[in-house]
Amino acid sequence: MPGFLRLALSTLCALSLTQPALAQSFAAEQIDFDVSDDGTGSGPLLIAAYQPVSTALPQFAQRATGRDALVTRVGLPSPSIILGRIAPGQEETFGITTLLPDTVEQVGFAYDDLEARNRMRDEDPEMFRKLIEQGHIDPPEDILNAALQTELQRMNCYRSGIDGAWGPGSRRSVSAYFGKREDGQTWPDEEPSNDLFRTIILQPDVTCDTPRVTTRTTSTTTTTRRNTTRTTTAARPAAPAPKPAAPAAKPKIKSGGGIGVFR
Repeated sequence: MPGFLRLALSTLCALSLTQPALAQSFAAEQIDFDVSDDGTGSGPLLIAAYQPVSTALPQFAQRATGRDALVTRVGLPSPSIILGRIAPGQEETFGITTLLPDTVEQVGFAYDDLEARNRMRDEDPEMFRKLIEQGHIDPPEDILNAALQTELQRMNCYRSGIDGAWGPGSRRSVSAYFGKREDGQTWPDEEPSNDLFRTIILQPDVTCDTPRVTTRTTSTTTTTRRNTTRTTTAARPAAPAPKPAAPAAKPKIKSGGGIGVFR
């Protein structure tokens, strides 16, 4: 914040505090200054303008062209400006809808810190919701796919390796996850996104069913055909009985000069 503006606000605060009418009721209206940093790096500042509530009629100034209403009110102080620091977690008190950096630093947690996530969901569900929905717990962009696979694998919805490659298995895991959500919420597509990550971690875990592996057993009847080979042996004629050996011829003896047979 420029020094001259800081000095002007401080002066207005000092002048306002000297007005005895400050005890009256005021309606606050926030001025749209940047509250993310006060210029010194020490944190956000709240700048609020206070307009006094009054039912008094405005004064009129008599002019040549007629009567013009003046911006001041009778008997009331000029608007006051109060400058102060917002404590972490007090955004709602001052009408700030987005969590300030100091609050996130104090109550935030890492995207993969499951223990801190569950604890805050149970103890401060409203702050938990703001952290998630405003993107303060988003994983780094380059590991978003792997972070989603890790979340879905932890709930048994994704059953492949954590590699960051978003293929058919990853897309089926998204459908499996929303199929187990008790609130009946559906999702427009199965592609990775920060919105998908936030939706998953906003809710308590589910447990996806493990697909049953069905083995088809084909009953095969094996018929063994035994081919009986009939060997028909043709009847062979019996070999003729051997003929009896012929008797040995008796030697012929010649005696003298006569011829005769010795029997």
